[in-house]
Amino acid sequence: MDNIDNNIILSVKNVGKSFPGVKALDNVSIECRRGSVHGVVGENGAGKSTLMKILSGVYTKDSGTVMFDGETIEHTTPIQSIKKGLSIIYQEFNLVNTLTVGENIYLGRFSEMKGMRNIHKKARELLDSIGSTINTHRMVGDLSAAEKQMVEITKALSFDSKLIIMDEPSSSLTSDELKQLFVIIGDLREKGVTIIYISHKLDEIFELCDIVTIMRDGRVIDTKPTTDLDRSEMIAKMVGREIENEFPPRPHCVGETIMEVKKIRTRKLNDISFTLKKGEILGFVGLVGAGRTEIIRAIYGADKTKELEILINGKPVNIKKPIQAMRESIGLVPEDRKLEGLVLPFSVQSNIAMASLKGISKFGFVNASKEKEIADRQIKNLSVKTPSPHTKVVTLSGGNQQKCIMGRWLEINPDILILDEPTRGIDVGTKYEIYLLIKEIAEKGGSVIMISSELPEVLSMSNRVLTICEGRITGEFNPEKDSAHDIMDAAIG
Repeated sequence: MDNIDNNIILSVKNVGKSFPGVKALDNVSIECRRGSVHGVVGENGAGKSTLMKILSGVYTKDSGTVMFDGETIEHTTPIQSIKKGLSIIYQEFNLVNTLTVGENIYLGRFSEMKGMRNIHKKARELLDSIGSTINTHRMVGDLSAAEKQMVEITKALSFDSKLIIMDEPSSSLTSDELKQLFVIIGDLREKGVTIIYISHKLDEIFELCDIVTIMRDGRVIDTKPTTDLDRSEMIAKMVGREIENEFPPRPHCVGETIMEVKKIRTRKLNDISFTLKKGEILGFVGLVGAGRTEIIRAIYGADKTKELEILINGKPVNIKKPIQAMRESIGLVPEDRKLEGLVLPFSVQSNIAMASLKGISKFGFVNASKEKEIADRQIKNLSVKTPSPHTKVVTLSGGNQQKCIMGRWLEINPDILILDEPTRGIDVGTKYEIYLLIKEIAEKGGSVIMISSELPEVLSMSNRVLTICEGRITGEFNPEKDSAHDIMDAAIG
């Protein structure tokens, strides 16, 4: 105890954790200094989330020691962890949409706050301290993703947190909202609060973090100041191999028009019309809330429309429900894989075979051996990391969950595949694998519509780009010839 360095707020030494069939953490050691921003990077399944859940009391470690703020932590719960001053902000917000901002910040502590008036007063003071103007009486369900992020940070500060873990905090933020988050993190650092920042966006790690820990396969590969690393070295250590380019060569196999969309009109969309060609990757670029997702939901029959005409191979089709879109050989990988793409309590096998049920079912009964055959094929093709096809899909990493959805559609080989944020929350190595899959689909004559908030991704993969702003198409561009500046100008409107 006499050798404790008071500048170290968190010391993790030789921590191990195993689940059935998986060694999630193998002798992991990390130290975080007070008032620093400590980045943690690694592929999906590297062990980042498992480590953070141990620190926050969700999981119990199998071995090793954890010392926080000078105290050795043996067994803790999430509530005890928060009270000690260690908070975590998950990628999926831990908020109650039907309560107000103030009520969410002090949830579970109403009696000690001595009345709702005091709750809103204290919440207002905390929000002011991070430069947020959110009304404490607003319902959380009415807030944007960025505003919810501010509420989560404020909730952490309400416990006088000394260390805040942020897991993929920028995944749903616009560039302006991200700048605001960076300012808040800078202010917290100045106040002596330590931040552990987990992100797959390496630009953010280099811009924001003082030091970075790189994890792979449940182990710590390296810990260095960000100034001592470059991007290619970081990627190589994350994936265990050199990746010369983050994007594969763009496919050039565009053919005749396969789909024509005319005059989509909804409450948000106004006269959206475009064409999609065989073998084409068509990218949609726009700010969050511009209407990109609404366009593909209208095409797929997930949202009601006031007006819409779709022609596939020159013939009018009537799509009012997703099942009708599937019958027209259209697949969709949705933006929110957990809410809309997967049945989380079901197995990996059931999720992968879900689009193939018609061919493997009789009288309402699924042929289990054929279902397993489909799952085994796609698990092998896509290198899905899972202990078994019977493992619940909820236990997989984000990247492997995304592969399950991709495998579902690759099994039935749709003519048109719509991808909404296909690499959100996915590591750089898995991203490259998904890019190769997209390229392969186009080269085999399939057509892809790709929506992404990451401009380099769209510009590097697409044959043609449409910009969306406030429910309208504002431009059409050739990403090989037109500048990123001009494309973003049209997207901003």
